[in-house]
Amino acid sequence: MNRKEGRIPIEKNTDSEGKKTVRVLDGEGKQIGLTYPKRAAGLVKKGRAYYVNDFIIRLSMSDAMLPDSKQKSEVMKMDNRIIINSTNNETENQVLKLYFEPRKWSFNKACEDNVGNRSFMTGPDGTLAEGYMIGDWSYHWTEIVSETLLLPKNTDCSFTFWLNGGENDRNDEVCRFEVVFNNDYEQRFTYNLNRNYIRPVKKLNGWELYEIPFRTQDNEYTQLRFVAQKAYMTVLSAKDASAYEGLTGSEDPFEAERPQRHNIVFDDGYPANKWYGTKNLEQAHKSGNPAHWHEWAEWVRDKFQNVGMNGQNGFGTGAKASADIETKGLADAVEQVVDKLRRGEYVSVEHFEGTVENSGEQVRGIMENAMQRLRNAMKQIASEVQANTSARLSEISASLDTLSSTCDMLRDIDLESIAGNIRSGREDDDEDLDDIISDAAETISDMADELSDDIEEIVDELEEMRDSLSI
Repeated sequence: MNRKEGRIPIEKNTDSEGKKTVRVLDGEGKQIGLTYPKRAAGLVKKGRAYYVNDFIIRLSMSDAMLPDSKQKSEVMKMDNRIIINSTNNETENQVLKLYFEPRKWSFNKACEDNVGNRSFMTGPDGTLAEGYMIGDWSYHWTEIVSETLLLPKNTDCSFTFWLNGGENDRNDEVCRFEVVFNNDYEQRFTYNLNRNYIRPVKKLNGWELYEIPFRTQDNEYTQLRFVAQKAYMTVLSAKDASAYEGLTGSEDPFEAERPQRHNIVFDDGYPANKWYGTKNLEQAHKSGNPAHWHEWAEWVRDKFQNVGMNGQNGFGTGAKASADIETKGLADAVEQVVDKLRRGEYVSVEHFEGTVENSGEQVRGIMENAMQRLRNAMKQIASEVQANTSARLSEISASLDTLSSTCDMLRDIDLESIAGNIRSGREDDDEDLDDIISDAAETISDMADELSDDIEEIVDELEEMRDSLSI
C-alpha cells in the first residue's frame, strides 16, 4: 500500500467482520447508514454498489433510485456518533466538532517503524480516559490514523484532544497533526503541535488541550493523523474546553526555562538527571548560577554591560556609550535565541551555532575595542604628563639654577674684608674676632658644599626623569 494514499485496509479477522464498519452512501453521495463488511462485499459483488474506499460503498443508480426506506433496509441503523447529517443547510455557519476517539484510530500500516500502544491512563482531570502513546526518543517514525470520515464540503471543523509530551531537549522532534483529504497526501494540512507553534486552549497538570480548526473546502473524504518521532507523544480523548473551565492544576514555575515540555514518561514530568530537572533548577535558583538559557543570557548581559570606562577628556562618556551599544547587541542576540526557546519556537543547530560564533566575535570585538580605548587613554595621559612634567621640570631647573647661584654667592663672600672693616671701626684689637671669622668661613664653606652636593644629586635625578619621559 502506498503511504501517501493514507488508506487502511479492512481487517479480515472475525472481530471486524462482526462489526458495522462500512459506511453506505446513496447515489448523491449522502451517508445513509452503516453495514457489515460481508454485507458491503455482497452488495458490490451483485453490482448494487461500488467501493469508494476500503470503508465506504456507494449504491449504484438503480438501487439509489429506490425509495429511501428501501435503501435503508439494505444497511443497518446509522451510528449517530460518527455520521454527519449532510442535508443540514446550516453547516456553512456552524463549526462541526470532532473528538479524538482512540477506538476509531489505528497505527498506519504504511509506517514500518511504528512504536507505541493504546491504553487507558489517568487524564489531566484525574479520571481514566483512553489514548495512544506513540513514538520514542529515537528515530522511529510513528503514525496513527483515523477512520476515513465523510464530512460536508466547505464546512468549518474543529478537532479536540488532550496532548502530552512530544518534545525533546534537542529541538529536533516531530510532533504533528495532519488532515488528509481524498487520499491526497501531498495536499494535506499539517499542524505542528510542538514549540508553541499552535497555542493550546488550556493547560492542566502537564497536559495541553487543543481544538484544531480546519475547513473541508471542496472535499468530503477526510482522514486525520498524528505523527511522532524522537519524543514520546501521548494523545488522549477530551471534551469541549468548557467542560474543564472550573479545573485548575499546579503550574510549573520553570516552564519558560525548560527545553522540553512535561512528559508523563518521567515521574515528575522531567528527567531528574538533566540540568532542567526540577530539583536541579531549584538548586540553580538558590545558588544564583546561570544554569539555564534565560539566566545565562542575563548573566552575559550583566558581565559585559560595563566594559567601558568612566573618565575625563572625552574618553569615559563616549567609550561607555559605545561599549553599551556593542554589549546590548550581544545580549540582544542571545536574548533572541532564548526568547525563541522560551516561546517554544524551533531553533536549528545551525542558527544556534551561528549565534554562538557571532557572540564570540562580538565579545572579541568588545575586548579589542576596550583595549584600544585603554591604549589611547594611556597615550593621552602620557601626553598630558609629558606636557605638564616638562613645565614642572623647567620650574625645577630654574629653582636649581637659583640654588646654584646661591652656592656661588656663599663661596664668594669675603670674610677677611668684612673682618677688616670691623677692625677699622674698633679702638682695640679683639683677639676673638679672628676665631669668629675662621669659624664662620668654615661654616659657610660647609653649607655651600652640602648644598652643591644636593643640587648635583637633584640634577642627576632630573636628567634621569627627562630620559625616561623622553623630554
